[in-house]
Amino acid sequence: MSNIKLSGMVSGLDTDTIIKQLMQVERAPLDKLTQQKQKIAWKRDEYREMNTMLTSIRSLADKMRFSTSFNKQSATSSNTSVVTATASSTAASGSYAIQVDKLASSALVTGSTVSVNSTKSTVTADGAFTIEGANGKSVNINVTAGSTTYDAIIKQVNAANIGVTLSFDSINKRFMASTSTTGENATIQITGTGASELGFASMTSPQKGSDASVQVNGQTMTFANNAFELNGVRFDLKGVSTTATSVTIAKDTSSVVDQIKGFVDQYNTLVDKVNEKTKAVPNRNYVPLTDEQKESMTEKQIDLWESKAKTGLLYRDDILTDALASLRSALINKVDGLSITSNGVKTGIDTLSDIGITFKKYTPGMAGDLGKLELDETKLKDAIASNPDGVMNLFTKTSSLDPKDKNYQKESGIGERLYSTLNTQINKIMKRIGSGTVSDAADSSQLGEQIRGLNSRMDVLKTRMQAAEDRYYKQFTAMELALQKLNSKGSWLSSQLGQ
Repeated sequence: MSNIKLSGMVSGLDTDTIIKQLMQVERAPLDKLTQQKQKIAWKRDEYREMNTMLTSIRSLADKMRFSTSFNKQSATSSNTSVVTATASSTAASGSYAIQVDKLASSALVTGSTVSVNSTKSTVTADGAFTIEGANGKSVNINVTAGSTTYDAIIKQVNAANIGVTLSFDSINKRFMASTSTTGENATIQITGTGASELGFASMTSPQKGSDASVQVNGQTMTFANNAFELNGVRFDLKGVSTTATSVTIAKDTSSVVDQIKGFVDQYNTLVDKVNEKTKAVPNRNYVPLTDEQKESMTEKQIDLWESKAKTGLLYRDDILTDALASLRSALINKVDGLSITSNGVKTGIDTLSDIGITFKKYTPGMAGDLGKLELDETKLKDAIASNPDGVMNLFTKTSSLDPKDKNYQKESGIGERLYSTLNTQINKIMKRIGSGTVSDAADSSQLGEQIRGLNSRMDVLKTRMQAAEDRYYKQFTAMELALQKLNSKGSWLSSQLGQ
């Protein structure tokens, strides 16, 4: 009897609607917890966005910790149609005179003209032949008249992994075999009468490729490839020449400038984003929407509402404000041990301001720029040109102290300071939001604990709500049954009085 629901059958009341309205009141505490959980989820997304930015800057800082980022060399060719070059950080500054007398070539065997209109056609005679590439690797080909197609022969050779490629020139009606490598050690030898089907004669000796012949600073050298390396410089040969081409190796100052400019730009973008997140005041009039509320709204209305509800989630956030303060300290303080002051005159580079990087000062109407870096590019280029090692040491200096020592940061270069500071801040965020790779039940982060607590409370409320709904239906069912009995008695009395 307890499971029977008599929805207004006797009273005429819309019991389901009444109970639904009563349950809205019962659901209010659950809706509030659901909204709290949604805000935490949104907050976690905001932290993840910031963590992505911090991780990106950390990647730049990581590069600036090492001398290889500041010791880059550039290579410039006076004639790129003859030779191009790439210099490694170990290459010495200087110049090379490069004259290319001959390019390296692969071994090539060209068959005579054949009466083949399509490689899909078949050979006209039975036979066999062998194609041998370098290092003794070979492939044996057996052909059958009217059955073996030229396509099948090409595929068999090219799949044999012998360093030889077989192809067909449909314009000149010729087959060609060439090696995948160049130089005198690249060889092809075709033997067997069956090769005549492709226009090849049986060879008594292998066809060889040729080495490149190059004059480097007047000295003739040979190379198996058209690319070779000398003293940390890679040369790529493009064409022959009758005169020498000059290749100049010099300090690549532009890459250092670009790297530092890239960091300044990313840092300023971070400042903008942190200020946007931490200074936006929450709008208390907008809270996450319930599913029921969304049902009566358009997608656009929902998006507009939620954009306002998300405002200020990281207002005055301790991690982000501390991150900016810590980064500013890492950037503004001098690096100990890089300069000497004598008679009031400093020699050496130990601060970013020495190379043209300073923090912007307050300007009326430009409050948003406060805390950002500004770069004097001319001063930076001059510093790199006049004291490249000083600029490098400013970023790459290592401390002999234990990282836990309070003076470790003072002795460390800007790159190491930034990297360790960003690591600390990223780890703080990860501790707060978790990795995002585990379920709510297994998430031990600060926000994960909050969500787990809310889930537990929500489960309790859902159980209570179900009990309340069952109770309401029982009460209304009991009322309907009572009315039914009353009506039955009334009908009986009426029938008795009518006798």
